[in-house]
Amino acid sequence: MFKPFSFSTALLAGLLTVTAVNAQTTEPASKREAADNARANATDRNTDAKTPVDQSNDKDAIEVTAGIRRAVLDDKSLSTSAHNVKIVTDGDVVTLRGPVESADEKKRVEALAMKAATGKQVRNEISIAR
Repeated sequence: MFKPFSFSTALLAGLLTVTAVNAQTTEPASKREAADNARANATDRNTDAKTPVDQSNDKDAIEVTAGIRRAVLDDKSLSTSAHNVKIVTDGDVVTLRGPVESADEKKRVEALAMKAATGKQVRNEISIAR
């Protein structure tokens, strides 16, 4: 005897919840701002840009990349964005890509890479977010 009442109550509560959530959306999805990293993702679609897939698998390249990554991660003054910069070593060229918070961070990551990648050319393709 109570089952239909319980089911009806649960159904009504669910519908009210969905309605309340929908009512909070003030503008259509097409007018909302794009995600923060939309421009970065567009850059990643550039077929000429180096990506982690282009990373060489020889021992020297792996060691250089790991050394740079370690140096960047050990610098606690850098933001999470800077810690997540893409580092690609291919031959004698190290490419740095991705967004960072400021010009100072961009310079700092490049300096760390140059110090860790002695004898390699460092190509700084880091962008500044915002």
